[in-house]
Amino acid sequence: MKLKLFRRAVAFVLALSSFAALPACAQNVGGGTMDATLVSFINRSARTLYLGFSPQPGRPAPFSWSPDCRHVSGQVVLPPGANLAEGQVVLPPGQTCTVSVPVSAGASRFCATENPLPPGKTPNCFAAQQDGLTIIETNFTGQTGCVRPNDVSLMRSCVWYDISVVPEGCTNAKWAADACRESGGASYNVPVQLFCPNETTFSCRGPRADSGARYPLNCGIPPVFPYGVSINVGGAYPANQQAYFFPMSTSGDFKYPADRPQPIDRCPEGGKLFVIFPDGP
Repeated sequence: MKLKLFRRAVAFVLALSSFAALPACAQNVGGGTMDATLVSFINRSARTLYLGFSPQPGRPAPFSWSPDCRHVSGQVVLPPGANLAEGQVVLPPGQTCTVSVPVSAGASRFCATENPLPPGKTPNCFAAQQDGLTIIETNFTGQTGCVRPNDVSLMRSCVWYDISVVPEGCTNAKWAADACRESGGASYNVPVQLFCPNETTFSCRGPRADSGARYPLNCGIPPVFPYGVSINVGGAYPANQQAYFFPMSTSGDFKYPADRPQPIDRCPEGGKLFVIFPDGP
């Protein structure tokens, strides 16, 4: 599945957060100074997770993990136990991790597994659907890619973010036919929450449904073709859509209306994207 970030400049539902903004531009990346965004990973579960990051293929992206990130076979190990309290990020030693990513990373993906990769193998989050992994989609971009309708100011850089559980073989047409029942199963293995200060928070978690594509039950309710109503694919909480269940392409057969909202938002220059792995299925 191709990333859909550039063609999703549509209306967004805003949910305000009380977290203070943290500086995230002009970070020291790869030995030089360039516009970059910080992404912090926080493990609130009882399991150890192995993180991978895949920049847009063919684009140089000298991203830099923080010194407290422990590496194993090209993955970053995130031990259990970190949490949020009193509106602050609690960062016990060895339990959270931050990466600084330049705008050159482009349309990219993060993913996590509960087991390390074999020696010699490097993470490939663009193959996450084949492996049934929850996909954290990001698009690190410069000024022109950050523009959205009704913007009153420009920024030098930003990152678009969303959660995807789209099955590997799912298309708009297959979603319209049977909610991608026979498309390989939902791309989901761990619950995740994304938030950026003063922007939308997205949350997707299980358990998984017992039928159909076995989508996770707590990722909101997506629209069904012809997109005038919502479809319940096993869960009913929260009511608003939190993740991509199908591509929601705005072109081609069964195209999704470009003027309708999609579960994606932008973390602006000066913001910091947080990726939380909560406990549970």
